[in-house]
Amino acid sequence: MDARKKQINILEDGKLKSLSSLNLALEGFGERLFGRMESGGPGHDTYGDVADYFRLQKDIADTNLAIAAVEEQNRLQKELEEQIEGIELENKEREKELAAAFRKMGKALLEDNSGAYTEVTAPFREQADTLIAKIENLESRCAGVEQKDGNNVFLWIGKSAQGLVLRSFLGKTQESFERLCRNVGEAYSRVEGFEENNASSEIASNAWEAAQIREQIKALSEEKDRLKGEKGKIDSVFSAEGSPVKQVQNFKNHILQVKDSLRALYLTLGMQAALPDYVEGLDPDRKEFVSALVSADDDETIAGALALKQSILDAEDSIRKLRAALAIDDEREKINKHRKSIADKKLKIAQAEKDIGELEAEIKDAESSIEELQKLL
Repeated sequence: MDARKKQINILEDGKLKSLSSLNLALEGFGERLFGRMESGGPGHDTYGDVADYFRLQKDIADTNLAIAAVEEQNRLQKELEEQIEGIELENKEREKELAAAFRKMGKALLEDNSGAYTEVTAPFREQADTLIAKIENLESRCAGVEQKDGNNVFLWIGKSAQGLVLRSFLGKTQESFERLCRNVGEAYSRVEGFEENNASSEIASNAWEAAQIREQIKALSEEKDRLKGEKGKIDSVFSAEGSPVKQVQNFKNHILQVKDSLRALYLTLGMQAALPDYVEGLDPDRKEFVSALVSADDDETIAGALALKQSILDAEDSIRKLRAALAIDDEREKINKHRKSIADKKLKIAQAEKDIGELEAEIKDAESSIEELQKLL
């Protein structure tokens, strides 16, 4: 590669780096200058870029508020989900406690002999008596099987197996009796004012406990419905406008676009303030407006911008000269090539003219010979 071409590449790289540094410096300078302006102040109604700056800044602020609102709604949604889950777990515990209270109350009702609760227990009495009798029978049989009878191993193994079966039946029967007691308690709880004026203190205690637990379950259900309603509103918004992650990403992408627009404004204003002589069409009023924004603290920035601009101009000048020199060499090479081609063609023309002369001489000789021969005819 020609050394000059290599030098052009080096200069181009240096120019690009200087241009990048200059643009970065001018953007920062322009941003500082815009920061010295006040919304509605001088230039706001006169120059479009000033109005655009405050509009874009407000756009970013509004978008950040929108992001915060979405994130808050997302946080609230998760918080509501956790609260609903907690209520559901607590409700399960209250349901277990209510079932236990109903079992205790149902058993006390079945055991009561005052006759005050006959109307409630009558539909369950026959089944209850049957299960109680069955439980007593199974308990008695289990006790009999568990008694040792001598040292007969085979007899003991047989009784052990029989005992396992009986205990299984006993457990299932007891479960059936507990379900029946629960049904009795639930049936009594449907009687209006069941928790009041009970003849039995035990039943009164059980009824009061069941009533309290049921009120707790009701309150939990109402709170759950309320929380689900709030969550439903948030869910409907996210369903219509997109997931929180998608919304936030869209907002952030919008901010990036706005910042690109702001950087263009910063670059233009920075250029007008630091390098006004290189800006075409900069009218005196605009130049005065921009100059009023500049302070003594900006001298170093302006000097740096001028130095970078000069280095870019110097690089462009050097590149232009090197390219001109290369172009001159190319033209000279083209001229030499054409001259050689012309010389070659001239030689060929001279040779052709010589060949033509010889051919013409031969034609004349042939014509003379023809004339001589015709005389003989």
